[in-house]
Amino acid sequence: MANQLLMPKLGLTMEEGTLIEWYVKEGDSFEEGDIIFAVETEKLTNEVEANQSGEILEILVEEGETVAVKTPVANLVGYEGGAAESKEELSQAEPQKKEVSEEKKVKKEKKETSSDIKVMAAPKARKVASDNDISLEEVAAALAKSRLSVSDVEEYLAGEKDSGEDKKEAAKTTKKKQSSSMRKIIAERLSESWRSPHIYLRKEIDVDALICFKESLKAKGREVSLNDVITFVTAKAIKDSKTINTVEVGEGEFEVAEDINIGIAVAVEAGLLVPVVKNAEQYRVEELAAKSKDLIKRTKENKLTPDEMQGGTFTITNLGMFGIDEFTAILNPPQSAILAVGTIKEKLYFDSFDDLNEKRVINFTLGVDHRSIDGATAAKFMQTFAEYIENPYLCF
Repeated sequence: MANQLLMPKLGLTMEEGTLIEWYVKEGDSFEEGDIIFAVETEKLTNEVEANQSGEILEILVEEGETVAVKTPVANLVGYEGGAAESKEELSQAEPQKKEVSEEKKVKKEKKETSSDIKVMAAPKARKVASDNDISLEEVAAALAKSRLSVSDVEEYLAGEKDSGEDKKEAAKTTKKKQSSSMRKIIAERLSESWRSPHIYLRKEIDVDALICFKESLKAKGREVSLNDVITFVTAKAIKDSKTINTVEVGEGEFEVAEDINIGIAVAVEAGLLVPVVKNAEQYRVEELAAKSKDLIKRTKENKLTPDEMQGGTFTITNLGMFGIDEFTAILNPPQSAILAVGTIKEKLYFDSFDDLNEKRVINFTLGVDHRSIDGATAAKFMQTFAEYIENPYLCF
């Protein structure tokens, strides 16, 4: 009996996904734990795994197509029940039993006991590895991967037979495919966002007190970065100026979001991702630092869930570590505001006694959607933000 495999709902707000790669083809069988296909949504790639065995009867959605959640993507055989609707869940039914030769059973048991590493692999990848008498664990260790496609196994075999040039070329091809997919989504979203009327407000703010505040926390054994403290202060300023926390809910329709969910722009090899700290104003500074550190780490490891990339109401992007004095950032839709953070600069000034002193400053640039936020509202937010930056203890 044929059943349909559906586009899974990988997050609470996910409405559609782009099927970027099939790891199986029509007629292929797969086993529990095999990767069936990859889905991309909001610049995040998710691999859908089987929780039981089956066979691909017919592929309905080709690579590169974007379809709504619960749209059939393939017809299956080998199932007694329905198709998947979520990640790592292809069906709630038991699979039909297949006879396995004693030779294959022995080989499989040998592989499973040879290593404690759990390796996920596409069905064809398993077959190629088996035909060439190599273990998936061996390939995974050599390529430093826990998930293998058939191209990974072929890449490993090419490296064993040749000088290694084929391996580099295969890796380059895979990297190019992943990169171009993310860049395409980034290009589409930024082009859409840039059509909104942006206005920018720049303010140079004294950060001596903020740096001293960070150092005092460090002296108490609390690991926080300057960006963590800036995020903490931003959340407090948004709480005092809620209109800045506006999001677009329909074509030209806006509403002030109740939750303060701050996105943190993180550069990755293939582009830019923005994990979201939900309800940021509710965290103590050290809690927010720990949450941010975890999100950033998993962003760079490509281990975020779709929900952790969605629901943002305000974004912070920091290029100060690259020595950038100031810059303007494009809005991250459907948000109406983004804060760009520059580098720390030392500046000479005359105090009230006409003595020459030195202070540390940062240029902060606020970008807003002028359809939902006017200049006065943006200026008021920057005024409140600056007050908290210069007097961080007012946040408590």
